[in-house]
Amino acid sequence: MSEAMVFAKGRDLDAAAALLRPWLAARLGVADVELGNLAYPLGAGVSNETILFDAVHGDRVDEFVLRIAPRREHQMFLDPRFRDQYDMLLTLRALGTVRVPEALWYEEDPGLLGQPFYLMRRMRGRVPVSMPVYNKVGWLTEATPAQRRTAWESAMEQFAAIHSVPVERFAFVHRPEQGAAGNEQQLAYWAEFASWALEDETPELVHTLFAWLKANRPATEAPGLSWGDARIGNMMFGDDYRVVGVMDWEQASLAGPMADLAWWLLFDDIYSVAQGIPRLDGLGTRAETLDLWRELTGRQVEDLDWHEAFAGLKAGLLSLHSHRSMNIPGSGRSNPWFTRSIEITGVPNPENPR
Repeated sequence: MSEAMVFAKGRDLDAAAALLRPWLAARLGVADVELGNLAYPLGAGVSNETILFDAVHGDRVDEFVLRIAPRREHQMFLDPRFRDQYDMLLTLRALGTVRVPEALWYEEDPGLLGQPFYLMRRMRGRVPVSMPVYNKVGWLTEATPAQRRTAWESAMEQFAAIHSVPVERFAFVHRPEQGAAGNEQQLAYWAEFASWALEDETPELVHTLFAWLKANRPATEAPGLSWGDARIGNMMFGDDYRVVGVMDWEQASLAGPMADLAWWLLFDDIYSVAQGIPRLDGLGTRAETLDLWRELTGRQVEDLDWHEAFAGLKAGLLSLHSHRSMNIPGSGRSNPWFTRSIEITGVPNPENPR
């Protein structure tokens, strides 16, 4: 695969523009506005419907991103927590330590576009997309090692900044009905996700891994915000190779920083050495990532094996769900996510007995 994929959701973009015009004009405080250049982003937009467009009013041109809550047939997550995504952006933007898109308006009423939606001001930059993988194709392959090092260090600075925000500002992502603490809540959520997404097709391995995770859950956990989908592919970089925005907060929770660190390391491996693709010179190794994260956060790395095993299970479930209901390439029963969990836990794979 040499070209970035487009994840369209079957919407008539011209019809959407016509519907959105009066709504946007009212919020801009103008009599009329023209919408143009509507397009889906390349290599992004799997879990939410994302549309880029320009808005012309008078002598001014504004660039916006429209994010629409997923319809059931396009739903990646059991509970998309769509309003939480908007509130995450508002809260992080107000704190000012993590660079996120500027969220402008939220529309709860599904009558206009069929689902709730919100608008953000468009950021300009480049994203290390995963389809095709950024270690093999794309703008990072054309950069110098020094430029890639700048990008990686900037990414790590933003990554660490997430784990330094005051956790009390994010109480709206707390889910006490699923457990008292972050790890307990996440285990309950993902077990429910497996039943919802896979129904009676859930592999026995999934049940085995859940049993291991519950039996070996860390006795204590570091409180804190978890980004949820922590990877360099959810960051946008400017021409100076520094992060201009951290994106995609639909998996945010209070699971703490270790959940993010494990997810970051897992995807860093999957998008490079696990596929037999050398990691680009300048992008940090596993050891460098751990060392810099410790330095930037002042935190210790604790129970990483458990969190990496859980990350592999979560990613594997998402892969199965994508393949089963959304026909996303590269997903399916045999995938490297579960392999990583098996390596860490040592549990037998019922479908591949040793």
